[in-house]
This record gives sequence, C-alpha cells and structure tokens, in this order.
Amino acid sequence: MKFCVLGTLRVLDGGREVTPTAPKLRQVLTFLLLRRNNIVQTTELIDELWGENPPSSALSTLQTYIYKLRKILSHDRVDSLEEILQTQSWGYMLTVEHDDLDLNQFERLLSEGVAALKRNETEKAAKSLAEALSLWRGLALADVAAGSLLSAYVASLEESRLRALELRIESDLRLGRHREVVGELKHLVSVHPLHEAFYAQLMNALHRSGRRWEALEVYQRLRATLVEEVGIEPSTETQRLHQSLLSEETSARPPKAEPPSHADRQDTVVAERPRNFSRTLVPAQLPPDIWDFTGRQAGIKDLVAAATMTEPSATTPPTVLITGMPGVGKTALAVHLAHLIKQHFPDGQLYCRLRGCDGEPLDPGEVLYNWLIATDMYPKKLPNSAEERSKLFRSWCSAHRVLIVLDDAASAGQIAPLLPGSEHCTTIITSRSGLYGFSCRKRVDLTPLSVEEGVRLLGAMAGKQRVEQERNDAESVVRFCEGLPLAVRAAGARLTASPTLSLRTLAGRLANPELRLQELNSTDFNIYPSFDLNYQELDPRERTALWLLYLRRNTRFNLESAAEAIGCDVDTAESILTRLASAHFVRVLGYNGARGGMVYTINELAHLYAEKTLEKELTAKSAAGSATAEVCVAAGWPSTEGSAPLPPHRRD
Repeated sequence: MKFCVLGTLRVLDGGREVTPTAPKLRQVLTFLLLRRNNIVQTTELIDELWGENPPSSALSTLQTYIYKLRKILSHDRVDSLEEILQTQSWGYMLTVEHDDLDLNQFERLLSEGVAALKRNETEKAAKSLAEALSLWRGLALADVAAGSLLSAYVASLEESRLRALELRIESDLRLGRHREVVGELKHLVSVHPLHEAFYAQLMNALHRSGRRWEALEVYQRLRATLVEEVGIEPSTETQRLHQSLLSEETSARPPKAEPPSHADRQDTVVAERPRNFSRTLVPAQLPPDIWDFTGRQAGIKDLVAAATMTEPSATTPPTVLITGMPGVGKTALAVHLAHLIKQHFPDGQLYCRLRGCDGEPLDPGEVLYNWLIATDMYPKKLPNSAEERSKLFRSWCSAHRVLIVLDDAASAGQIAPLLPGSEHCTTIITSRSGLYGFSCRKRVDLTPLSVEEGVRLLGAMAGKQRVEQERNDAESVVRFCEGLPLAVRAAGARLTASPTLSLRTLAGRLANPELRLQELNSTDFNIYPSFDLNYQELDPRERTALWLLYLRRNTRFNLESAAEAIGCDVDTAESILTRLASAHFVRVLGYNGARGGMVYTINELAHLYAEKTLEKELTAKSAAGSATAEVCVAAGWPSTEGSAPLPPHRRD
C-alpha cells in the first residue's frame, strides 16, 4: 500500500485508489502518516479534530474513525487490522514502510542533494534535488482540512519544498544554467515576495545572462518590498551582491572568502524564517556538548518538539524550563537539547550562566549588553538602562531566528528582560529554584538517573569493561551517588585517577557517611558548590529546621511529625518544608489523605552536606563565644564547654 502527502492525499492499494472521502477520516489518517511509526496520543487527535471544544462523544467518535481506517488499510482482512494501525497505551501508531510514503522518498533525496552539494558534486546534487521535487503534485495536503497541530506540519512540508527549490536552483547556477532558471525565479519572487534568497538568485542569473540593469531593478524591488512590508533593509549579503553589480568588480557569485550563499548556509529549516536577514557574524555561544551524555532519552523527543514546533496561531515564543536538585544534570540536558535543535536557528545561539562564581545572580542589563555586542551592535550606541536594552534585544530577535539558553536562573524577575517576544525564537532555561510562578510551554522536573543509566555513565568514564567486571559493586556506587550525574561523574573521575582502585573498595568507602562527600569530590567534579548556593539562600529559621529534621532517625515524615521536631505549628512547618523542598534538601513522596498527610523524605547527599556544614558553623560559633544553646536543647545534644557539640549520625 502506497501513501502520498506531497500534494493531495492519496492512498493506493496496488493499482486501486482507496483514499478515504470523509473529511475527518482524511484528517486522522494524515496526522497518523506524518507521525508514522510513532505513537500519536488520543488527546492529540482529539485536539486536532475538535480544538478546544471537543464534544462529549469525542473519544467514541475517534474510535469509530480508527475502526473505519483499519478496514480501509487492511483490505477488510480481520487478521491484519492491528498489524497496520496498532492501539498503543493512550494512543495509536500507524506502521508505514519507508518506501511506501512519498514524503520519506523526498526527504532521502533532499538529504542526498544537500550532501552532494557540500562535496561540490554539483551534477549529482542537481539530479537528486530535481528528482525530489518531481514527487510534488501541488501544495502539501491541499485537500485535507487541517487543525492547529496539522497546520504546523503542513507549513513545515511547504518550507521543505522551498528549501529543495532553493538548493536545486543553486545547483543549476553553479552548472552555468543561468538562462534556464530566469523565468522560474521571476515566478518564484512573485509568489514569495519576502523570500530574499530567490531574489538574490534571480540577480545572479540575470547578471550572468548579460542583463545587469534588470538585476539592479530586482534589488530595488526587493528593498522596497522589505522596507514597506516588514521595515527592514535587505541582508548584508544581498547588499554586497548589489554593490558588486554596481561596481562591476566581480561576478555576481559571492567570492569564496565571503559568507556562503543562502542555499549553502542552512542544512535544515523547519519553518520559514520570519525575516530574511543575514549577518556577517552569527553568534554561536553554546558550550560544547558532552560526548558521553547518558539517559533522558524517553523525554528528549517531547523536549525537541516543544522547543521547535511553532503553531500558526502562536503568539508567544516557545520556552522550555528544566528544574531539579543540584547535580541532577540540568545544564547537561539543556546544552544537549540545544545542540540537537540548533540547526533550526540559523541566526545563532546565545548562552549565559546567570550566576557569577560567587553564586550571586547576574544583572540582566549586563547580560543584554554582552549579547547585543555579540550581534555586531556598537557599544557606544547601546542604551544605559536594562529596560531599554531589553527592548532593543526584542527588536533584534523579531528579525532573527535565535536559540537562547539561560543557565541557572535565580528568579523569574531575572529572566524576564532576557526573553524574546517573537514566536520564532526559543528559550531553554535551567533553574534549581523551580520558578513555579513562571509560565512556559514545557516544564521538566529532572529526576536522578536510574541505576542502569548511572552504570552506563560510570562505564563511559572509568571504562565499560572495568565496570561490567564488577557490575554489582558498580550498581552500589551509583546508589550511593543517588543517581546524580554530577556525583556519578565524580566517582568515575576517582576511578580514572586510580586505575588500581576496585569498585568494591570505592563502594565500601561510599557506604561510610563520614567519607562519602570526600570521595565524591574531585578537581573537575565538586559537589559542594552545588549545595552551597541553595544552603546560603535559606534563612536562619529554615536552616535550624533543616538541622532538626536531619537529626530524626526516621528519614520519612509528614507535616505533623515535622512540626513536632521543629517546634512549631503545622502551617508554619508546611511553609518551611515547601521552602526546603524547593531548595532540594527534602523531597515530597506523596499524599496519604490524612491531616498533615503530605509525606516527605530526606535527600541523603544533601543531608550529609548540611551535617558537615552544621559542624563547621557550630565550631565557628563556639570559638567566637556565640550561644548555641537553642539548637543544642532542641536537638537534645549534651553541651561541652570550649568545643561545639557534634550531632550523632542518624545511622548510629
């Protein structure tokens, strides 16, 4: 069975056409085809079919559509109903062989053409791209009613077609077929009046055909259109091409030393750039991705979709927020995600860690100053206030497709001036504080790695064979690290630095609470600073409560038992525990339905850190003659003159 979406929807069973005629059936089938071999959630299909106001019978109606599609796709053979269109958890999956969908063939030929063009195999590139375009039979899915979700896919398909056209014409120009493409390009600029790349190619083709004056007229038409429609000048590259035509110093093709052409510059574009604006310097500030990134695969696809898919009716920029306790891998995931999607943002990537070396939040005005400098703006022309810089930055973003990564945000107020206002720009944010009042498209509360993932990460650092030989001890090491990637990396660094150190010995040392933090600190992976920032942000009352809770022998507690340990009422205890949970020193396990029934537990590594910090603080206070009686009495410690009492470990 063959499926066609590059034009009108068609379903061919051998030589017989079996395309559904009912609009809703066509809509469901199209959505399943575009998400082929992946699970499409029931809620997504309902949203696509009925938007925000589905009828009460939406689910049963959808099931009827699925049943009818199965009959069409299985030739009415009952034994193959589930094989083609399968029911999965919370959704459906349509299985399609690669060569049975024209879109797959198009994408393969387009990739081959791009690769050939990069290798300067121009003849091969032109052939592959022409073959890819020959698969199109008109506008994508012209006869399918599209809801909000499907419309985004249709826009992406059309952009891919324009991309292929751009590259094929570039190949023809390189092969000297400039006269042959003039007519086609004139038609394209009339149909796509804001697509600057087609204008530049038409200028090239006309000039090489000996029609320089026409090429100059094309530039003037482009400039007038851009200024009138969107209020911007042509790109720097197109202006350079115009100047070369005026001076007749060079041929219209950009010299090798100049930036690459529109067709060469981008490998992949999923949606039309809102402004055809090119710069001589593209900011690329992302830190390098780590080669041994491990885990998180289950959520990566959702994150990529949330960060790159722009709905036609969207008015807010996509924002992804990643939160979690210190050392859980927020920055690593954010940087990894940014590298996965950066090809969708041809105008660059901006990055900033929003805390200084001392942990203090950076001034947004200073961040904006550095970013605006990176976009080639002159320092002397930048406004002094953070508010005006923010306005200027948003104006710049309105003409560019950029990816922004804000690492370790302190508050919603800090990041507000740094956010773009345009729906074609994406922002990825990490924060240890949670930013629960911040509105975003996708929020991920990052959890520790599983034991299996932790062992893989440990093996990537210390050697896979070495870890597999002591598998059980490796799992113990990961458990003592609580699955925190930073702690696992510290353990891996410890093993790498000591080739003769066995995993059994390391696991034995980590089992000792007195040695654990010492073993999990190295020059490159130091877990102390991660907890320091959260601890320093606690007020004295919250620190005292933290110490008292950590002295309990039972690591699980509810609001009533916490209130009793701290010495306050339940409402106050709830406020304190909310703050401690936000700082990741305790975490919520669940709710048992009774009064005070929210159940909490202690994060072990955070507990060990706080205990060590308490010892240091009490020692310092005692040496300075400060009173520690309040904490001592509440905790039940014996007091000794001249030295600070040390808390008994709760495992003793």
